[in-house]
Amino acid sequence: MSEVTHLKFIDPTTDLYNLWSNFTIPSGKSVLVLGILGLFMVCNFCIAHYLTQNRQQPREDTRKGFDPLSSVETGEGNGDTGDGDVVNDTLDENETLATRKSRYPAIDFFRGKLILYVVIFHLMWALEEFQLLPLPPIDTTFNLPVSNYLCFAAFYIVSCCWLYLAYITNPYALYLVYISVTLTCIYMMYWESEVSGVCLLMVCVGVSLGIVHEDRIKWRNFFIRAIKLGIAAGVISAVTYIFMPSSPIYFGAIHCIWLNSNLSMIFIRTPRLALIGYFFIQFYTMEIGVFPLEVPTNRPTVDVIPWFHNLGYCLLGIWLHSIGFHKVEVVELIPGKPVHLGENAFTLFGRHSLTVYLSHMLPVLVILGVFQPLQSKGL
Repeated sequence: MSEVTHLKFIDPTTDLYNLWSNFTIPSGKSVLVLGILGLFMVCNFCIAHYLTQNRQQPREDTRKGFDPLSSVETGEGNGDTGDGDVVNDTLDENETLATRKSRYPAIDFFRGKLILYVVIFHLMWALEEFQLLPLPPIDTTFNLPVSNYLCFAAFYIVSCCWLYLAYITNPYALYLVYISVTLTCIYMMYWESEVSGVCLLMVCVGVSLGIVHEDRIKWRNFFIRAIKLGIAAGVISAVTYIFMPSSPIYFGAIHCIWLNSNLSMIFIRTPRLALIGYFFIQFYTMEIGVFPLEVPTNRPTVDVIPWFHNLGYCLLGIWLHSIGFHKVEVVELIPGKPVHLGENAFTLFGRHSLTVYLSHMLPVLVILGVFQPLQSKGL
């Protein structure tokens, strides 16, 4: 098992030409492991899709929860309780109201697609720790060259077209293509996948905050979400301190979402200022360097997420909400071949993303924490 390394920022100009020097073609064992993992995930996705189709019709008029339409849009201004009656927790929704408020399939789809990407990333990371897959081709780093992320973006944009073509051919083919593309992308661009995945999740956080507070700031929602995320972050830290004392998670993804969702509330009513903030943060991190109040990245840990850089993506999400990004319901790249975003497994997982995250992350951390000392002793 690999030893925990110190996460660090690098100078892109000096590391540009040797990032892939240690990259290896998958061995027979790696191909077999990836194949088994892919088959397992495809089967789960297909089952979820089947269940989604069966539940689609009964739920059509009763969807509710995290991403409500505003009372103005639904024409139910008089039905609002005035105290923020829809409880949420940034990644997940709390479906406790029976009701009149609809969901936006675009944000569920986008969030579900990303949280499943994170799940696959963590499963591959665990397989690497057990030496079933080779280690990433570069050390754990931040601030990779922009060209690396452009390659990642191009790869993933093209993959979205493949997903569309697969879905209009056969809905279940969507998941086979998604898993194949995701496994390939993470294997080839490991750290780009990690950083980009977190950034895109932060965009979802910003969009979701904009949806929940679009009529007014719902302080009850704000405090309940903060408490829930704080508890989730505390549980993750406690579990890693107990089972992985040499490399605990002191500021991971949930911690970062908790902090940035709170800071983003400053800009919730000023989306244009949020967009300016996004560009300022990008300029600062690319041209000036590490923000003075950034979380330290030189401590042994299995996961640390810089908050300042990712705050910019939360602000970008707030602006995207203001221009109606969340209202997309149908994608139609080929005329006459629409794909409805609310009719697949991604939206199902997107509605329960915090549950999905914790239900896979905590067991992975516990298993690694238990077996890491045993493997280091040769047992």
